[in-house]
Amino acid sequence: MKPMNQSAGEALAIELPSMSRRKLLLGMGAASAAAAIAIAPDAHGAAVGQGFSCDQAENPELIVAYQKFNDACAQLEEVRNSLEWLADEWRHQWPLAPEELLHSANAQDGRGTMPAERDIAGRYLIRDTSELTKRLAPKFRRETRNTCFAICTANEERKLLERWKRSTPTGRTEKALARNRAYRVKAIRECELRIQLADHYEAETARLRQVSGANAARLRVKDADILLQKAADEVSKCQACTVAGLAMKADALTVSAGALMKITKSDNSPLGQIARFVESVAEVAGRALA
Repeated sequence: MKPMNQSAGEALAIELPSMSRRKLLLGMGAASAAAAIAIAPDAHGAAVGQGFSCDQAENPELIVAYQKFNDACAQLEEVRNSLEWLADEWRHQWPLAPEELLHSANAQDGRGTMPAERDIAGRYLIRDTSELTKRLAPKFRRETRNTCFAICTANEERKLLERWKRSTPTGRTEKALARNRAYRVKAIRECELRIQLADHYEAETARLRQVSGANAARLRVKDADILLQKAADEVSKCQACTVAGLAMKADALTVSAGALMKITKSDNSPLGQIARFVESVAEVAGRALA
C-alpha cells in the first residue's frame, strides 16, 4: 500500500463534461453568426458582396441572443481552462485515497451511490490497479488495468461502526458463536481504522482545495455553466428566419443539451428522433454556410 500522502501526480484524471463538442461546433457557429449578420437589413450591401442571399433577413433578436450565447461559451471555456491549469499545478500534492478506503470499481461511469475518488478539480481519478494487492484479485488486476474507485467516507463508516457495536453475535454451536464474535471484533477494528484514515484524507483534501483556490475556481465554473444554459435558452426562444438562424439554434441546443442528445440519439423514441433532427440541422446548416 502507498502511504496516504502519496501524490496523485501519476494517476489519470478524466475531465467532467467539457467544451470539446463546443470546439467542434465553433467554426460552424461563427460562420452562422457571420452569415446571419450579413443578411440583416442594415448589412444588405455587404451580404450581396459576399454572395449571401438577401431574400429574407435573420431575426435581429436571435442574432443578439446568439452573440450572448457565444460570449457565455467563451467565458465557460476560460474558467474551465483556469481550473485545468490549477489542477496541473497541484496535481503532485494531491493525495491518493488509502487503499483501505477504496470500494467498487468503475466509479467513472457515474452509476454508483458512493462518492468517486476525484482530483482537486473534481475530475474522476483513474488508478493503476497493479499496485492494489490488498483488495483486488490478480485476475481483476490483469483484466482491469486502470479504473476509478468509489471511496468510503468517514460519516458512512461511523454509521457502519455503530451498527456493528449494536449487533449481537449468535451461533448454533460454541465454535460458531466464537467465530462470529471474533468476526465482529475484527469488523469493528477495521471500521475504526477506516474512520481514522478517512478523517485524515478528507481533512487534507479539503485543506488543499481551500488553499489552492480550487473551491472558488469550481464555483466560477458552476456559475458560468448556469449562465451558458440561460443564454442557450434565450436562443431557443427566438424565431429563426434563415438557414443561418437554424444553425444557431441547433448549435445552442447541441451545447446545452449535449449529454441528453448523446444518450437519446440512438433511441427509437421521440427524443431520439428530435436528437437526430437537431444533429441533421447542424450538419446541413454547416455545409450550407461553408
